[in-house]
Amino acid sequence: MAREPIQNVDIVIVGGGPAGSAAGLSLRSHEPGLSVALVEASDYAGPRIGETLPPPARRLLEHLGVWQSFLGQGHAQVYGTAAAWGASVPYENDFLFSMQGNGWHLDRAVFDAMLADEAGRRGVHRLSDARVTDVERIERGWHLSVQAGQDGRELRARFLVDATGASATFARRNGARFESADRLTGFVRFFEDRDGNDPRSLVEAFEDGWWYTAGLPGGLRIAACMTDADLGRDRRLSDTTAWTRHLEASERVNERLQGTSPKGEIVVRAAQSRRLSPAAGTAEENWLAVGDAASVFDPLSSSGITKALRSGIFASYAIADLLAKNDVRGLERYRRFVRDEFESYTRLRARYYGEERRWPESEFWRRRAAGLTRPL
Repeated sequence: MAREPIQNVDIVIVGGGPAGSAAGLSLRSHEPGLSVALVEASDYAGPRIGETLPPPARRLLEHLGVWQSFLGQGHAQVYGTAAAWGASVPYENDFLFSMQGNGWHLDRAVFDAMLADEAGRRGVHRLSDARVTDVERIERGWHLSVQAGQDGRELRARFLVDATGASATFARRNGARFESADRLTGFVRFFEDRDGNDPRSLVEAFEDGWWYTAGLPGGLRIAACMTDADLGRDRRLSDTTAWTRHLEASERVNERLQGTSPKGEIVVRAAQSRRLSPAAGTAEENWLAVGDAASVFDPLSSSGITKALRSGIFASYAIADLLAKNDVRGLERYRRFVRDEFESYTRLRARYYGEERRWPESEFWRRRAAGLTRPL
């Protein structure tokens, strides 16, 4: 195995999803004198879950300077959503009445690759299909061993950004812990939908949680059953036969999937609402977390990607203040930003779940009702 000479950079970002790429893009724009490396474990070839981009995302993409590149990708425009929530008849939420315009359903792998490519064009040193095999704190920074194909690389960085998603691998290794509000889990399947039926998002509550479906680019459709992990295990929702039986018991989502054909197996993804504490280390520790590594929002909010982009941008300001200006206050502002954003989200989450009252004896809904009277 070949091993290249040690590369010294100011910041290494581990994780090339929207949050990590946004942090890299914003750092290069905000403080171009700082060098940045972005390490991503995948090659962006496989499907990724999390496809909704609501109208407010446009200003974030414009801020990052990638709006025109995004438009050129041909993601599916969506002008509204529908929800059978609180009643069996769906109500409409039409983006046409929003001053911010339409939303999009993404090919997430293509979207994430675009952000990483743009970061590379702005001077971020990219390592794709690369795994961090070891990380060690050293004087004034970090030493990382990276395996990229058959080659080994060594990186030394003054600052480490954890963009590893919900695992928050490096933040937890440094003592940070998640504070979880629930056990929500998604049991997800993709479908071929060549007829391109109604691309809008459709949410349908049921006794044990809620269903979700949306049309995607390339003739695909996603469908997910969202419930708590223990309830999903009891109902064997990771099993195709059981999952399909529950789908057929739904009214609206099952109807939307007529004429489609399954593509692939059931994918299980944790989706619990939770916040990392703390979301950033001290000025001596030199790390912070972004995106789902910092906090996870319920998919019902449809704001996971915008949250990721926003956290990457705010993180870049804190890092630049510390490394370029020796101003440690940016890290505290970032910790406060993550905390305040999550508290605002939990209030909105409680209000939305409180609107569904049809199954007061259901364990899923009892848990949500019990959480309405206290902070998460």
